[in-house]
Amino acid sequence: MRYPLFIFCMLTLVACNSKPNKAIENKTDHTQITDTDAQSAENTDTITQPAEDELQHFAIDTTDLAPEPKTAVKLLTEGRFHKREVWQGVEKKQWLGLVFEDSTFRLRPVRIQVQPFFDPVNDKGKQVMSGREVSSEFPNTLLLIAGIDQLKAGPVDTVGYPDQAILPNTAINLKYKGKTYTLEARGDSIKDESSASYSIRNYSWKISGTKQGRKISQVLATDEDFESAIYVLLWAGDLDHDGIPDLLTDLSSHYNTSQVTLFLSSKADKGKLYKKVASFKTEAYPAPVVKDISKAPAL
Repeated sequence: MRYPLFIFCMLTLVACNSKPNKAIENKTDHTQITDTDAQSAENTDTITQPAEDELQHFAIDTTDLAPEPKTAVKLLTEGRFHKREVWQGVEKKQWLGLVFEDSTFRLRPVRIQVQPFFDPVNDKGKQVMSGREVSSEFPNTLLLIAGIDQLKAGPVDTVGYPDQAILPNTAINLKYKGKTYTLEARGDSIKDESSASYSIRNYSWKISGTKQGRKISQVLATDEDFESAIYVLLWAGDLDHDGIPDLLTDLSSHYNTSQVTLFLSSKADKGKLYKKVASFKTEAYPAPVVKDISKAPAL
């Protein structure tokens, strides 16, 4: 899935509480380049879409729909998805949306709509529309959450971040209510012998901070291999109002997938800062966009 341009713009407005990309040791010479509207348009042009008058005669594919996940907490984002990625009856769930409005993030009860569309990956050569397009009743909805009773509607204090990738062996500081939480990335940058590009191996995130007067460090996520991808911090803010900023991330290790994952501090086990409460994993649509981490200068 691709993240809309408005998210980059609005998060830039609230990112002033922290200083990103503080080096720890041995900076690498690459970072993630976020795909642009131009890249999206280029990829879309490579796919043959049926004409509008043809689509009127296509059947809506409702076979083999995914069942509702058994996890207590559900996550969803707006966008276009393959059929099995959006479960049957999802629009009937009671959702809270993390919505950006009037220069502030708010949790709001939200109705969603699911519409079919022609999925060029799965519907090619068929006269059906199996894709599922999810939209919120409110513009600028960053995330949809269901199943966490303690989350209440209202303004949310935001630490920020405009889609922040963290280079291996660097860190960023999240400053909130007089405390600093350091998100550190560790990993190896491996040069491709046949080109000037690099790949990431053995990459991980560790968060450190103070909880109830005690210093705690915790590994949030780790992967051995990455395919033109890197973890991304999408947003940080106090969703559960416990005084510690919660983390919305994309923990995908492959360019053709996203894995939107929410970490909540109030759900953390004893001796931990955070707990991963839910993920929403999808494949790219309509065509994969490589996150090029080979050409950008070091920060």
